[in-house]
Amino acid sequence: MSPLQTLLGVFAAHDASGWPAFDAVPGVQWRDPKPLDNPDATGPDMSHYRGGNLLLSGFGEVDVPDGKVGADAGTKKDNEGNVGVTLNGDAANVHSIALVKFYPSDNYQEIIQHQLSGGTTIKPVGGACELDFGTTAANTQKNAFFQITLGAGSTPIYAEGYVDEEDGNQGPGATTFVFYRSKPAQRMAAMRCKES
Repeated sequence: MSPLQTLLGVFAAHDASGWPAFDAVPGVQWRDPKPLDNPDATGPDMSHYRGGNLLLSGFGEVDVPDGKVGADAGTKKDNEGNVGVTLNGDAANVHSIALVKFYPSDNYQEIIQHQLSGGTTIKPVGGACELDFGTTAANTQKNAFFQITLGAGSTPIYAEGYVDEEDGNQGPGATTFVFYRSKPAQRMAAMRCKES
């Protein structure tokens, strides 16, 4: 199984959603040894986070920002599938998982499906959103929502994909995936997404 499928398997097992269950997921390298307080939390479900990296399959080598800032900023070669992963939750449990990769790729379903082995299903549940979240501006991020079932009898989880287009000299843009335990219906409604 891919690192993402293994990570989502832990996430989907509701009895194993506590932070320690994620400590030894094969293929995930944690930068943070334990959950940290999130000073920018927007609610109790986001009061803690833990960051790391994993590799998505199906991508090749590209130029990515080297992490330096200002005049020292440059690029380095890396696999486009080398993504940052962040667990978000409260003090006891993980409530969502975010993945961010460089470069905008709006073939979300294809990317996720490429990480999943047989017996798993992914189907669209929403898209064609009218608004960017939390604004009255037209949707520019191409948000789309999916239901993922990791195997017969397993509880479905949900995924959202969206892109940030290239932003001048700020980098090559990005693609973000957020995985939720339940359908993010309020978020979809706020963005006026069409349900599939």
